[in-house]
Amino acid sequence: MSIELKNLTHIYNQGTAMESVAVRNVSCTIDDGSFVGLIGHTGSGKSTLIQHLNGLEVPTSGTVLYNGEDIFAQGYDLKHLRGKVGLVFQYPEYQLFEETVLKDVCFGPKNMGLSQEECENRARKALNSLGLDESYYGRSPFELSGGEKRRAALAGILAMEPEVLVLDEPTAGLDPQARQEMLDLVKKLHDERGITVVLVSHSMDDVAEYADKILVMNNAELKFYDTPKEVFKHSKELMSFGLSIPEITKIAHELNAAGIDIPTDISTIEEATEAILKYFKKA
Repeated sequence: MSIELKNLTHIYNQGTAMESVAVRNVSCTIDDGSFVGLIGHTGSGKSTLIQHLNGLEVPTSGTVLYNGEDIFAQGYDLKHLRGKVGLVFQYPEYQLFEETVLKDVCFGPKNMGLSQEECENRARKALNSLGLDESYYGRSPFELSGGEKRRAALAGILAMEPEVLVLDEPTAGLDPQARQEMLDLVKKLHDERGITVVLVSHSMDDVAEYADKILVMNNAELKFYDTPKEVFKHSKELMSFGLSIPEITKIAHELNAAGIDIPTDISTIEEATEAILKYFKKA
């Protein structure tokens, strides 16, 4: 299973004085089971791009294929697709509305036409997988902490049992502990369930730590799509896009400049630790 973007272009207010190109001629493939980081400066086209993945936005030209099928073809079941490609917007807790957490998480499965029993089974499974046990089921979602609200909102998507999970800045506004917990939960879902993840983030450190590949957008265009090591080799170009490189990569460059001969394409703390220990062992 995969998502393939073919020459995707989206123009807002086309033909008017307000015309704006949000995505221009983007082509790439998101492989089944991959963990993709999507980065770019504000206004680069990230949010518009991901809203095409389950048909919320319709392209001006080009298309999206899901498992080889054109999702914008006449007669394609977009409702079914949105159960398979779950999109979690920024601050998803603002979409919580039911009187209890369990009811809120049941909303998606209910719209899929499932029985009440199946809806509740899925809701419980999703909540438990995110660390929200039965003590949360009957509580009002508005009484939860920020991190708990975020997890409850994510559970509402997981209860639909998606094959692809698209997250738009899932850690925005969270404190450091809740932020780390959220990212670890997403990684756990990816590893244990084999869910394909597309993570939109402004944090170079996060995408370096968690992603298999990184997709870089700038001025509506796809600039890079490669492994973290390869993408972060282009530090000058990234900086010209208003982006950066991971802090640990910066440190590796500084150590190298100071005479400690370690690779400068290091992108995680684990890689840095291994390289430094190896250097001093040889010294």
